[in-house]
Amino acid sequence: MSKKFHILFVCSGNLCRSPMAEGLLKKKLFKEFGNLVTISSAGTLNLVGRPATPNAISAAKEKGVDITRHQSKSISEENLQKSDIVLVMTEHHKKFIRNHYPQFSESVFLITEFNHENKKDNFVDVPDPIGEGLTYYRKVINQIEREIDRILPKIKSLSKTKLKQF
Repeated sequence: MSKKFHILFVCSGNLCRSPMAEGLLKKKLFKEFGNLVTISSAGTLNLVGRPATPNAISAAKEKGVDITRHQSKSISEENLQKSDIVLVMTEHHKKFIRNHYPQFSESVFLITEFNHENKKDNFVDVPDPIGEGLTYYRKVINQIEREIDRILPKIKSLSKTKLKQF
């Protein structure tokens, strides 16, 4: 068991949504937790070593987040194994992980469903902005940021609980 609390964001190519989410959450947690909470991202597609899209970089920069050094990674058993929580952008990503890595199903959540009382609600996917203009990327990063702000207290609580064990 890791002595850190780890969150993994997953989207399709690991070029837009998950790198933006990773950067936003790192910014919001670093002051309080430093490197005791680690955040990473990966994609369900086999796109490795690619930078975030220019519009993802621009939208993140407008939020005070630098993702210029991001290099895309594919989801793997290794990055799922070290993750306490896996937050995905769409129901498709959730199904992909549950089909290919069923042993991690308990820790996989659609970002919009995580920490909701009513599990029967219809939760919306975070749309893929790939190929769209900067205005659409702004809409997507704003949706991601709203979700991160909504779940932040729960993430902090889970992080503190795990870190107290060590």
